[in-house]
Amino acid sequence: MTSSTRRTFIRRFLLASCATLLPVSGFAEQGNTLEEIATYRKGSNAHLTLKLTHTPHYKVFTLKNPERLVVDLPQTKNAYAVKSLHKLGLFKDVRWAIHHGDTLRLVFDLEKHIAFNSTSVRRGARHNELIITLTDSVVVQHKVATRQPEKRDIIVVVDPGHGGKDPGATGKHGTHEKDVVLAIGRMLREKLNRTQGFKVIMTRDKDVFIPLRDRVNIAHKHKADIFVSVHADACEDRSVRGSSVYILSNKGATSVMARRLAHRENNSDLIGGVSLNTKDNMLAKVLLDLSQTGTLQASTDLANTVISNLAKTEKVLHKRVERAAFAVLKSPDIPSALVETAFISNPHEEKKLRTKAFQNKIASALHEGITHYCLHNIPERNLIVG
Repeated sequence: MTSSTRRTFIRRFLLASCATLLPVSGFAEQGNTLEEIATYRKGSNAHLTLKLTHTPHYKVFTLKNPERLVVDLPQTKNAYAVKSLHKLGLFKDVRWAIHHGDTLRLVFDLEKHIAFNSTSVRRGARHNELIITLTDSVVVQHKVATRQPEKRDIIVVVDPGHGGKDPGATGKHGTHEKDVVLAIGRMLREKLNRTQGFKVIMTRDKDVFIPLRDRVNIAHKHKADIFVSVHADACEDRSVRGSSVYILSNKGATSVMARRLAHRENNSDLIGGVSLNTKDNMLAKVLLDLSQTGTLQASTDLANTVISNLAKTEKVLHKRVERAAFAVLKSPDIPSALVETAFISNPHEEKKLRTKAFQNKIASALHEGITHYCLHNIPERNLIVG
């Protein structure tokens, strides 16, 4: 037996002896690279998608005490920052190292026992994907006893700021905030409605004045899953530019600009002769319930996803999510975010805000952020195809 024949025999023997580890047929090409890991949940199943430059040879198995999922990728190097991975509540951390000289080993530290279900390889023009399916055994065990949430469209309320007698901020060349944010809101609605699993409600679809409290009530009336208010910022310093995203704060704004902006936006109701200092007991109760931790955390997740998508295409003023006491975000049970798309007071950004290309770019970033948030945070009842 020649050395080449012996190596082939040994390799086939090892593959056969590791059948319980579910290897795929075919060998990894030299120089394979892991470029991305994506995760999503659908019901009791969780899917890990490893995107590689070439068709992978792999082994996947679990270990106990503690619970771990191990993925071995021979002749593969890592080019992905796993720290940014969504963990789906299934695993605590992901570690990687080069094993036996040329094998990339990924170790997922699981939160609990997760059943390893199956693997598959999908070949594409840009990537070859290794898809690992896990089953949450706890969910499966309680599936009969626990009624699963009904699948339905995610209801997104898109709120173009200002309108009618309230023009919002006005740029040096006469551009009104109310006009550009309505255009962006309509584009966002079109993109979401074309995406399976979404239904969009607009607080306004024409140049009309809608009081802030009514905008919140529209979201509640339609049982919104998320609320996104679209604005264009302004500042005395015309050099300031960039996008930013805000969520509600009960303890004070995170910056001087956040306080100024919240004051300006909240005073919009005064233009229509409506004061926010209402004595309505029901509204007062709503305002007292704003500290609900779950909703604020969901709002934070939504805002973080949106700002990260905006940052991919445009300059952002704040890379972190800002907090301020916006009246329009005061829904105790609806994750809400306010997006300042650009500074209309900056002549350069005012010019961009007037163009369909820029409006579409912003709408696309918002669409991507909202879709990504819903896939990973409302997986148990959405109809979105990821």
